[in-house]
Amino acid sequence: MVHLGNHLKMTLDRGLRGRAREFYQGLLECKVLESPVPDLDLYEFADGVVLGLFVVDEPEAVLPETDHLKATWLEIKVDDPGAWKAKLQAFGVREVAFPDPSRFFFHAPGGQVFRLAPIDGGL
Repeated sequence: MVHLGNHLKMTLDRGLRGRAREFYQGLLECKVLESPVPDLDLYEFADGVVLGLFVVDEPEAVLPETDHLKATWLEIKVDDPGAWKAKLQAFGVREVAFPDPSRFFFHAPGGQVFRLAPIDGGL
């Protein structure tokens, strides 16, 4: 049997570090973990998933936002998707057009695409 691990890595332009901290630590209330290196920010979600953001200088850094549409998409599960959609929109995330109207897809700071879904499941 194979399981997907609970550690994720993303690369982030140094200029977006503050906005990413507001998003992951502030809005999403992730726990900030001590990092073994200066340019790695570690965030732990409530379910134990750890996201590592490697902060680099442009142009070494990042994909253009449009290229993130072709990359792996992630999912955030929440207790009240409607309330969280409103919080995310107030924060200023950009919505991603997708044919499934039952879910909210958006770009996080740095361009990564997330899908907002209810904790209780469903596709």
